[in-house]
Amino acid sequence: MTTLSPGDAAFEGFRLTREYPRVTMIWAIFHLLVSFVTATALIMLGGDAVLQPESAAEMSPAELAVFMRDIAPAYLILAPIGLVVMSVAAAAVYRLQLRPEEAAPSGHLRFGADEVRLIILTVIYYLLTIGGVLALSLVAAIAAGVASMAGQGAMAMVGGGMMLFFAGLWLFVLVRLSLAPVLTFDQRRLVVFGSWALTRGHFWRLLGTYALALVTVLVVSLLAMVIFAALAGIVTVAAGGGLDQVGEVFQPDFSSFGAYISAQTLLYLIFNAGLTAIFYPAVLTPQVVAYLTFLPAPAEQVAVGSDDFV
Repeated sequence: MTTLSPGDAAFEGFRLTREYPRVTMIWAIFHLLVSFVTATALIMLGGDAVLQPESAAEMSPAELAVFMRDIAPAYLILAPIGLVVMSVAAAAVYRLQLRPEEAAPSGHLRFGADEVRLIILTVIYYLLTIGGVLALSLVAAIAAGVASMAGQGAMAMVGGGMMLFFAGLWLFVLVRLSLAPVLTFDQRRLVVFGSWALTRGHFWRLLGTYALALVTVLVVSLLAMVIFAALAGIVTVAAGGGLDQVGEVFQPDFSSFGAYISAQTLLYLIFNAGLTAIFYPAVLTPQVVAYLTFLPAPAEQVAVGSDDFV
């Protein structure tokens, strides 16, 4: 088994987009279309109210109940759309590297059994996360109650310590189970806990790989946004507008189609689609590199993907 190089794995996604420009272009078009669909859904199902939950803090209980009822249809539609988009985009990245012969003309984008399994896996992890948070919250409440008998200082110390412990535990579990989507895709079956055995002894290298990839994505995103804002400012001023209008590009008006559609918004959507097409492989490719690195020899692969913690 070879050793995972965090530096090489973290930058593999950027190399992938550079090596396959046609595929990256198809992904960008896909994300652009998704942006149009999402914007249409937002405008038709609630507009700006859906994107401005901060006003809920000032509402009375009765007003909050009405607000939640009003935005519920939008979220019930947007959440499944988000799950489908994420699964299709992730599967395309995995497919390009693990099964490059599949769906090549469409940029390895399609919706089938692989994508459905990734959706199910995401829902399972979401439910497990909710259950884990509730269980840990109960433990924290009991510990805080016991510590309060020794005074407020003891309770604060215990509470802070438990928060740090729970954060570390969450990060540890997240990293150890991070290869589950790749396993599920590659083995064409739902593998919920198989990543635990595959990542045994590799936590710190995986954490370093993911941290480096995330930092790189954030830096590239920040630089790209600065360049785009500068160009948008030049174009806006040249068209007779003011610099105060540049910020509106990043906060489009979803109250109606007429308010939403503009040349600036279209340019931003194209720019954002291109970034998203690059960032998906940048974030997901390290998982594939780690999976292929940790994968046992063929004679030992019987145990890979088994849902145990041993």
